[in-house]
Amino acid sequence: MRTTSAVVAQQGQQLLKPNKNTNVKRRANEKKEESAVIKFKNRIPSSVPKTVVVGENRDVANSETSKSSRRAVLATKGILVLCEATVFPWLSEFYTRPKGGGVLDGFDIPNANRDIRVFSSEFFESLLPAEYSEYDVLRAKECLKTGESLMKEQKWDQAIVSLQQIEKLIPREYKMNQKTKLLIAECYKAMGAPQYFNAEYLEAKGSVWWWGRGLRWPGWYIIAYLGARHVFFESKEDKVGEASITEGILISVLAISYLMLLNQFGLPDL
Repeated sequence: MRTTSAVVAQQGQQLLKPNKNTNVKRRANEKKEESAVIKFKNRIPSSVPKTVVVGENRDVANSETSKSSRRAVLATKGILVLCEATVFPWLSEFYTRPKGGGVLDGFDIPNANRDIRVFSSEFFESLLPAEYSEYDVLRAKECLKTGESLMKEQKWDQAIVSLQQIEKLIPREYKMNQKTKLLIAECYKAMGAPQYFNAEYLEAKGSVWWWGRGLRWPGWYIIAYLGARHVFFESKEDKVGEASITEGILISVLAISYLMLLNQFGLPDL
């Protein structure tokens, strides 16, 4: 009979012997873990660059879109500036200037704007100072003197009739027409405006205001200059846009030239 110690020793040796099934399973699990780790590592390099590239592409696309939008805004502002300096004053002049027309010496005088299409050659010619016959100019001056004399005699209605002939004779002589309209407004005011003849009074007084909003109104050119300056510095991404000495000299020359032209063709001789 085997002793107890011998049995225990034999059982211990059996426990220490390697189990083939357990080893096989362990190796299989280790291989699965290694393959999973390898696959994971292989996925990292292939996916990360894609994410980075997509992000960079989106940034480039957004940058290009922003630049295109900025260029479109600057172009729109530039067109508006050009219109402020040209089209707006031209149209304001055309639609609000003295039209003439009416009955003079028994003859029907046509409207001065009749048969003139906007932006046609006749349209641009009509914006230039007009030339009239010496006879019509002398008659207009006589009507002005007669109207002023009648106003001194407080014959307001007769003075208005005399003064209204001037626009029919020389509708493009703005200085004389402005002075005439101011005198007509003064006559209506003496006759009781605005309680009476309110529409006629406002028409005579407002006409001078409207003519001043045509080619002769400095606001058009001031707005156009400020807009052009803004577009120029914005295109250079200069938010400050400090004025230079050259710019100051240019503004002075343009302002003096404008005042000389305005005095020659725009302001009434009062």
